[in-house]
Amino acid sequence: MAEKIRFGVIGAGKISEVLHVPNIYNCEYAELIAISDPNAARLDFFKRKLNDHRVHFYTDYMELLDKENIDAVVVAVPNSLHAEVALQALEKGKHVLVEKPMAANSEEALKMVKLAGENKKVLMTNHSQRFFPHHQKAKEIVQSGILGEIRLVKTMFSHSGPENWSPTAGWFFRKDSAIFGALGDLGVHKIDLIRYITDLDIIRCVSVTDTLEKKANVEDIACAILKLSNGALATLDANWITKGLEENYIVIYGEKGTMKVGQTDPSKIEIYLEKPVKFHGEINMKPLFTNEDPYWKLPVVDHFTKVCLGMEKAIVKPEDGYIAIKIIEKIAESFQKKGEVIIDV
Repeated sequence: MAEKIRFGVIGAGKISEVLHVPNIYNCEYAELIAISDPNAARLDFFKRKLNDHRVHFYTDYMELLDKENIDAVVVAVPNSLHAEVALQALEKGKHVLVEKPMAANSEEALKMVKLAGENKKVLMTNHSQRFFPHHQKAKEIVQSGILGEIRLVKTMFSHSGPENWSPTAGWFFRKDSAIFGALGDLGVHKIDLIRYITDLDIIRCVSVTDTLEKKANVEDIACAILKLSNGALATLDANWITKGLEENYIVIYGEKGTMKVGQTDPSKIEIYLEKPVKFHGEINMKPLFTNEDPYWKLPVVDHFTKVCLGMEKAIVKPEDGYIAIKIIEKIAESFQKKGEVIIDV
């Protein structure tokens, strides 16, 4: 039996509750050692929920890093602190699984990538949509060539806002802590997913963002048109103003057919082929996870742990997190400049 990776979780917010902490407990190669958060009420919540005397709790993450004998940390703090915490952990020789977006800006992200490389530590951004079985199957379908050359990709991720999901959502609406709004919260997922499923680069963009409903100084709606490296176009819609449902889909339009993932039915991948005869096929899957689910059974921590142990190759490489934040920056820049910008990564 392989050794266990001892984890510290830095940040006791909702994402740790529904994904990271239960994932650690359900991973045979992982062990939870400590949790830190300056919010004492959230620490008390986890103390009661876990009822595990082996887990230690800290209001200062530096105490966790200094006092506990841990191999890896999950960084699940407000976006503005991602780089600061991750760099401290890497300096102390820890592997790092950091929430998206990887950092507040691409310069910080690049520092993280370089330090992880220098210290020979695993650095992975939680681009969790790569782990959805739907998206892994969609990537296989694209790679098979059945759809032909990609011409257009449509993506959307939206819901009514983080305040309807997280008990500590206030920071999402402040630029000093969140840096971005719906773009950094939701759009970054689809930016990464476009690259993952298509194996294409995003090279140019033009965008419009606005704040229509939320009391916030970050955008609650963003729309972008992206140019892909093969000449195709992609559209990105991300917002916190969608009422009554959660939109989470990607549609691939190829020269030979079309594939819909999560657009018309969250439990199906639909494939429409033009030749040799008109064809409509379906692949049935478990429905996509939404914010209504109390626990996201995604193998993020399991995979990260196995990468740390040398058992698997990383699905999300350090540079993937850097590229995603770079593209988000360029989408924001496009709106500020009121025109198209080139994406150089």
